[in-house]
Amino acid sequence: MTNNPFHDTLDWALQGKYARVVTKERTYEGWIERVHHKRGSVVMHDVTVDNTEELGSVFIRTPDVVEVIKPKKRIEWRNVNELSPFPDHDLDFEPKDDIIRSCYRNQYAKSFPVVRENGTIINGHKRIKAARIAGLDRHPVEVLNVTDDQAAELFAVAHQSQLEESADQPEHEDIDPDQDSDDTDT
Repeated sequence: MTNNPFHDTLDWALQGKYARVVTKERTYEGWIERVHHKRGSVVMHDVTVDNTEELGSVFIRTPDVVEVIKPKKRIEWRNVNELSPFPDHDLDFEPKDDIIRSCYRNQYAKSFPVVRENGTIINGHKRIKAARIAGLDRHPVEVLNVTDDQAAELFAVAHQSQLEESADQPEHEDIDPDQDSDDTDT
């Protein structure tokens, strides 16, 4: 909150909303994270430019028009501690450092994790873990209203390569302490 009621109202009306931002050169559509009042700029995520090029996150200086429009996706801010992994998700992982840094610096993991309405993560387990490591309380997520079967199918599609890799790796065998160490694969 600022000491300016106009800025507070503007923040309330735009923050977390799907919007179209028009400049003299281009038209951007995406999710507004924040408005920099002193700079006259807008920070947006999951941005499409001129309905063709996907950019990710952008900082738009001195836009001509900012209008809230109907989103193509349902994006909500959710408490990261209330999100739970998909029941079939048993993959061991650590998020990449650049995702953790993005969460820390931008309060956003570069893209929206996908969750069910009940908070079960379908895709984006690493991004949510990165948000937790970075100390975020909340993160924007794409919310889907799907059945258990649909969620399982979406999870399988999103994690197909990871599931195939884990299936191809042999189970770890107990190493016999009497066995010569040169005979073991490390």
